[in-house]
Amino acid sequence: MYIIIGGCGRLGAEIAEQLSQDGGNDVTAVDTNPLAFDRLGSAFNGETLVGDCTDRDVLEQAGVHRADGLIAVTRSDNANLMTVEMATHLYDVPRTIARLFNPDREEVYRKLGVRYVSSTGTLAKLFLNEFRDESYPLHVHFPDSNVAVVDLEIDVGGHAMTVEEFEQDGLLRVAAVRRGARVFIPDRTDRLERDDIATVAMKPQASRAVSELVRDPFTRERARQE
Repeated sequence: MYIIIGGCGRLGAEIAEQLSQDGGNDVTAVDTNPLAFDRLGSAFNGETLVGDCTDRDVLEQAGVHRADGLIAVTRSDNANLMTVEMATHLYDVPRTIARLFNPDREEVYRKLGVRYVSSTGTLAKLFLNEFRDESYPLHVHFPDSNVAVVDLEIDVGGHAMTVEEFEQDGLLRVAAVRRGARVFIPDRTDRLERDDIATVAMKPQASRAVSELVRDPFTRERARQE
């Protein structure tokens, strides 16, 4: 794939490095500040371009016509939105995604059909989750929904249950299981084992039913014991 990264701050540099190290990817990092490219480590084997990624001439110089993807991660929501809108609607780039700082704009991005990552909103949810009683380790919380993707640590009660027995229709679904160093997507007939970490999509109503099957989530009492 050929991918353009708009913005080479800490996040942009990290993304550019990792993508360039994946076999088969060609990457160009774009930033208005030439010193920003100093953040790219020696493992980065892509190209750099000094310029404003909201400028059509700069995008064309970066090769937007042949790009398979574009990631806009500047420090400006407006610049990120403009960049992905141009890439999508003017150059038919198949995959685009924008970084979003202001979570109040999420609804606007969704209505525009813009794929985005809300860094502020996501981080806030992760931090707040760690201070809520009975909160399982959180991966994703969907906006305007009570569905969350969390980790459940299987205890004695859940040992030897099949995935089908563990799941709850409409309330809990198992996406993956980590067993030691191995991570796999289970079949419904696979049996869970004590100490497995099950990553599940779950609604709050499922908490009571699984409470005897998994280890206690974070509570003040458990924190004192640890």
